[in-house]
Amino acid sequence: MIVIASLIAMTVSLVEGPVTPKLAQGAEVHAGDTIETGEGGRVEITMPGGTILRLGESSRITLHEDVPQKAFSARLLLGNVWAKVHKLIAGETFQIETENAVAGVRGTEFRVEVAPQQEDLVRVYEGVVQVDGEGGKWSHRVEAAHELRFRRDRQPDGPRSFDPDSEKGHRFMEWVRTRHEDRDPAREQRRREKHRERRQRDR
Repeated sequence: MIVIASLIAMTVSLVEGPVTPKLAQGAEVHAGDTIETGEGGRVEITMPGGTILRLGESSRITLHEDVPQKAFSARLLLGNVWAKVHKLIAGETFQIETENAVAGVRGTEFRVEVAPQQEDLVRVYEGVVQVDGEGGKWSHRVEAAHELRFRRDRQPDGPRSFDPDSEKGHRFMEWVRTRHEDRDPAREQRRREKHRERRQRDR
């Protein structure tokens, strides 16, 4: 299961290939929605505060909201999800879980992968992710340029470094990096400023 912090409705900023339910760019997704991508399908979701969520092909995720406008959660059942978390304010949380662990962050870039008969993976590109085993059985702090692999039936060996070149040819991450280049930083900054103004008015 994955837990992610958000504030209000999230916006679909890109859709490619087969996606269920059928989504269009600009559509909103909400707590309770399940999104599933087929082969070649990909979805990018932008949150009001600037956080970006990207779901790879052959993936399935269910969104939840634990605390309205404070703690949003989603359950990753299969596949790849990448997140670039904008810095959160006090009281906001962003956590990601598989069925075997939960990963919590304050502002970072990371990826979670779930595949049948394989270990779950948390890979951190920026910042720090705290990963806690299901039921609190274990806990590891994973820093940038490190990854953690884990499964339900045994303790993980602990974080280890990874070679960024190992992701060359990884279809999902190549798409993620291409999207980095496509985004307009000035437009993203304006979106974040408007969101901060809205939060201040609502207090």
